[in-house]
Amino acid sequence: MADKEYPQAIAYPHPFDAVAVELCASASRYVSILSPHLDHAVFDQDELTSALSALARGSRQSEVRILVADSRGLIGRGHRLLALARRIPSLIEIRKLEGHPDWNGQTVVIRDRDGVLYKPGGADHDGFYEADSRAATEKHLDLFDELWRYSTQDPELRSLSV
Repeated sequence: MADKEYPQAIAYPHPFDAVAVELCASASRYVSILSPHLDHAVFDQDELTSALSALARGSRQSEVRILVADSRGLIGRGHRLLALARRIPSLIEIRKLEGHPDWNGQTVVIRDRDGVLYKPGGADHDGFYEADSRAATEKHLDLFDELWRYSTQDPELRSLSV
């Protein structure tokens, strides 16, 4: 689907959402998602939830990390990925990032160490897909890891005990 040398332009939110599902479904060990609000139009869908659930349950070495800036929409409206993370919190973790000087609000989906889908911060309609680029993936993964270190667990995102 993607040119191996250049990023493929992808419209947001569709087909960005379908490419996100494809990328997550093809992951063998890791998926990292960075999104200001975990947009419902892109991330709140059964196919994506199923792909991440299968990945997380498929291997002890699997890891699904989701990083958001604002969790109010997830909690207020509900979200399939939040429900999944609450069902299997040891396998899928959602954390909150209050802010960081290196992050300008971009949305990023990273597969393993060789695939990345991203939308620059502030861009409403365009994203880019690099299915087989270790260099682009590593750049985005380095940023994600840095932001993850500064993120916190949001008590509102944890499962509610009844």
